[in-house]
Amino acid sequence: MQILQIDEHLVNVLVKSTRDGLAMAGLKPVPVGVGRYFHKPREVSAIVGFVGTTNGSIMLNASRDCACFMAGSMLGEKLNELIPQVLDGICEITNIIAGQTKAILSTTEHKFERISVPSVIVGTSYHITNYKGITSLSVEFELQEMPVLSQQDCLFTISMSLMKV
Repeated sequence: MQILQIDEHLVNVLVKSTRDGLAMAGLKPVPVGVGRYFHKPREVSAIVGFVGTTNGSIMLNASRDCACFMAGSMLGEKLNELIPQVLDGICEITNIIAGQTKAILSTTEHKFERISVPSVIVGTSYHITNYKGITSLSVEFELQEMPVLSQQDCLFTISMSLMKV
């Protein structure tokens, strides 16, 4: 990943955190892409901030169908609309991924002590901008077990931005 100047260790942390977090819902996300910046807003996003010797945030971004599928898998129900249970489920999934990330990074230079409560954004009319010098990366995943007509519907992204203080 040197060409893209992406920290491979942090990519591996996000992949492991996401896989471990979604395993609780019986899902097995497959990483299919990596990038330095969040770039493709889908309809549902959840963000968890973190603070400590490293500050930043983790964000999950998914299509409506993917969000319903993930939350439904976690709850053991079939959910097809963005009802409160879906938004709560996406927040909880993001919170679990952030907790997994916190645990993995606890012995590294990127450790953080606290995570915030999740916030959810519904819609695509927003932009995420970070200060220059903040490390950011995104890993795109595919849920192969999700029954869809379009491959784009079964993709979601986990993004992390962090800065040493």
